[in-house]
Amino acid sequence: MFLRQAATRRVSLHRRMLTTGVGLERKERGGEDLSTMRRRLLYQMRKRGILETDLLLSTFASEHLAELEHKELVDLDSLLSNIDWDIFYWATDKTPAPDTVQRMTVFQKLRDHANKQGSAGIMRMPDLP
Repeated sequence: MFLRQAATRRVSLHRRMLTTGVGLERKERGGEDLSTMRRRLLYQMRKRGILETDLLLSTFASEHLAELEHKELVDLDSLLSNIDWDIFYWATDKTPAPDTVQRMTVFQKLRDHANKQGSAGIMRMPDLP
């Protein structure tokens, strides 16, 4: 019984991802202040699991995270709920990003950062503050 429910939830989630074009929904975190949100996002951007995405997101965080406004942080949180390779390919223009992602100002900044870093080459993650 339990396995059937879990499989049904997994299939339902997969269908929602395919129909919306954007990964998982952002988890609401009540009472999280901007400082806590930035620290959590910094951790999530450095520990993705795929080196290419880790390097891209960690250098972006190092340069831009402190200056992002609340709306951009919320959009970034939603963007990070997607699969690593999707984020990487969207940011580097290897595959087209869904319209909901393209409309995010933080995604435009990430894409600009990826284009700038692509020509310079990323050698390692930046040190933690």
